[in-house]
Amino acid sequence: MNSFAKTVFSIFLITTVVILVSCNQTSESKIGTISLSVVDNDSIETPIADVEVTITPINITEKTNTEGKAIFEVAAGDYFVDAEVCCIGPGYIQYHKPITVIAQQTLDVKLIGCLRCQ
Repeated sequence: MNSFAKTVFSIFLITTVVILVSCNQTSESKIGTISLSVVDNDSIETPIADVEVTITPINITEKTNTEGKAIFEVAAGDYFVDAEVCCIGPGYIQYHKPITVIAQQTLDVKLIGCLRCQ
């Protein structure tokens, strides 16, 4: 193989490797995080635990922890946060909140409820 052919082959090989590596990015790079909190409508926003929250249409469900938080890791895209949160007066608030998750970013979502009816 002459020098020119070796050079062309080397360039071809390097280009192929670069294309394959760039096309084979891990799915983690396409994941975003939803940091959700459910708080009381009082002045200090007291956390509300044990609220069931669903991310639709993928139907991932979590309950808020003692700090009123739930964390979801999902593929980037458009979703809804669905929850039924108790609140004195109206009874229950039905949340169906549209959200957009961006890859490698955290989206903070806050839902308001009432501790008095928990």
